[in-house]
Amino acid sequence: MASNTSSERKGFTITWIIENIKYSTQNDGEILTSPSFIVDTMRETKWSLFLYPCFHKGTLEDGFHLGLRRMPDCKGPSTIKIDCECALLTADGCVDGPYNVTQREVSKNDEVLLPRFKKTYGISAGEYSFITNSNLTFRCKMWKCFGEINNDGFCTARTHIGVEKKSSIWSIRNFSTLEEGDELTYRIRSTLNDKSIATLKFSVTGDDQTLQVSFISSDSKDYSRSSFPIKISVLESNGDAVTCGEAKVLFVKESLEKESKFLLSLTKKEVMRKKIQYLRNDVLSLLYESNFSYGLIYEAIENINYGGIPPQTANACLPDLKLAEITATANPNAPSVLKKDIELMLHENGHASE
Repeated sequence: MASNTSSERKGFTITWIIENIKYSTQNDGEILTSPSFIVDTMRETKWSLFLYPCFHKGTLEDGFHLGLRRMPDCKGPSTIKIDCECALLTADGCVDGPYNVTQREVSKNDEVLLPRFKKTYGISAGEYSFITNSNLTFRCKMWKCFGEINNDGFCTARTHIGVEKKSSIWSIRNFSTLEEGDELTYRIRSTLNDKSIATLKFSVTGDDQTLQVSFISSDSKDYSRSSFPIKISVLESNGDAVTCGEAKVLFVKESLEKESKFLLSLTKKEVMRKKIQYLRNDVLSLLYESNFSYGLIYEAIENINYGGIPPQTANACLPDLKLAEITATANPNAPSVLKKDIELMLHENGHASE
């Protein structure tokens, strides 16, 4: 532990919230930088945090590197000696760390590197337990090694990675006539800018006539490197959605592989055998859901104060009321919002229940 870093010692605390980190378009080793901030009580020096996730096959398997940088256009002396302490706020409300650096002289445009936050937290449903609602929250405390600071300073920085959620119905018409080798295509376009994101191909394959979906990436540079979850559900005649396929597709700009294929848990024979359940006028309705990232869209210093109460951070680790459970208890017979939306989409696509 750093010396004299007790709660009585006055310093400066920066909390950095990174939203939608799971959909980061960074390459391995590519740096993500926080908005810069000025610490008035430390000779008006200017700083930023930086982070680069270590990807392996589209997942954050090797953890994160975090660091503190003194900006090149910084005021103050040519060097300043500091202690610092960084921690990661985890999903269960605990703090991972802290990791300390003591008695470090930092020049302008110099960096303070901290130990890597490694994969030591366990995996739940394929994601890290410390990624809360797709967010990461880091906290970094700084102290001057010489001279007194009269008031604690607090700052909150936020970085938001844009994610577009897509949900649409894909109507496979004349389903009973489909044979192996037939392909139907469905183009996915961005609601934001109408650019092509990807193309889906639907086909029947193999002796057992398994239903297959191929996902073909776009050449758009906006989606050149991301890992996207995809879910395909078949819509029953009553509007219920039954998941029949899930996958995570990785876009890598440098890769020659542009197409990913995955099999659904249904065969044509099974659909035809249960056509009253699955088909309306020989139309199989598939619900397509996915999230697409298009990079950094927002970053800001949201508040900064000295001598006041530390700002509340948007950390889902903190206890809160479970509004969804309260609503369900108050009206247990209320229809599912998703089901109501699906029924509306089916009606708009000409497949309303009779």
